Amino acid sequence: MKILLLNDEFYTTGASIAMLRLAERLVQQHEVMVMPRRDGEGEIRKQFEALGIPIVHNVTTVDVVVANTLMAGLHVAEAGPKVPVMWWIHEAEVGRDLILRFPALAPAFQHASQIVFQTSYQQKVYQSFLFDSPASCHVLPFWNDAIYRQEDLGPKPKRGKRIVCIGTIEPRKRMEDTVLAVEAMPPALREEVECVFIGKYLELPEHARRIADAAPQRYRFLGEQANDEVLRYLASADAYVLASYSESQPLSIWEAFELEVPVCLSDLETYGHIGLQHGRNALMHPVGQTAVLSANLQQLLTRPTLARELARAGKSLLLKNLTRDWADEFERIIARAAMGAELRKLGY
Repeated sequence: MKILLLNDEFYTTGASIAMLRLAERLVQQHEVMVMPRRDGEGEIRKQFEALGIPIVHNVTTVDVVVANTLMAGLHVAEAGPKVPVMWWIHEAEVGRDLILRFPALAPAFQHASQIVFQTSYQQKVYQSFLFDSPASCHVLPFWNDAIYRQEDLGPKPKRGKRIVCIGTIEPRKRMEDTVLAVEAMPPALREEVECVFIGKYLELPEHARRIADAAPQRYRFLGEQANDEVLRYLASADAYVLASYSESQPLSIWEAFELEVPVCLSDLETYGHIGLQHGRNALMHPVGQTAVLSANLQQLLTRPTLARELARAGKSLLLKNLTRDWADEFERIIARAAMGAELRKLGY
């Protein structure tokens, strides 16, 4: 089969990593090419090229299109009448907000043949767009197995206590909350803490930027890193923080669990749909409540028994979920979409 992967962009995001892992599976049996919605350099581009997958900008004929992220909606609507399109949606509430800002994305729900979500929560978020959509919907959690390919995941050296945040430095991720939470700690504990931020730097609010600039040894912004480097930093962490105001199924949480690093999260509804519970396998705070985040971090940094128990419970949840081969199921959905198109050509 000739498969076009329509990826959003090539810098390192969870959605781009997901598409790369899918490509690794598909290229074994199919002719695969990738087209970016926004072209550019990045670590993910290098890895597509290393797989021998051509990066294209114009395509005439393919059997199936796999479109990645909500922002591919314009292309889904355009391609859907001509070829079966699988729309892999990663966004939750932020995606609904995007549709309100860019209404031209909405018709894609009428033209996708298959829609793949990571959680059942996402189906709730998009229900008003799905009620009359002809697409078949699937809930298929994604797992990044890169962590199991590393022969040496030795933790990065550190002094004192390390907090790690992974994700693009932009408003949705609320990286400033971690800065403010650390600043609210007692001075003696704060002096022991180093915060490592990994991800492309787009925007940080002015007040948090001033704090970070004044203490560059405490707040380190590393930009994009190769996957093995990210995992080594994460392996060295005493706590992992994801303070976003919207998520679906963040890969970095599962990587933290595998490495037995305790996590602090904002209390998003989606987390209940993937088994995360405050006090059982994570510590959670209301979005934007940096005082509560600070208190949770202080608990993890000063109570090692609690930190170990939470991390162990997180890993237990992960291992139960890993019994499902997501890539195998995704490939079957692609085959089903292609077969459906052939049957329609025959008039059935």
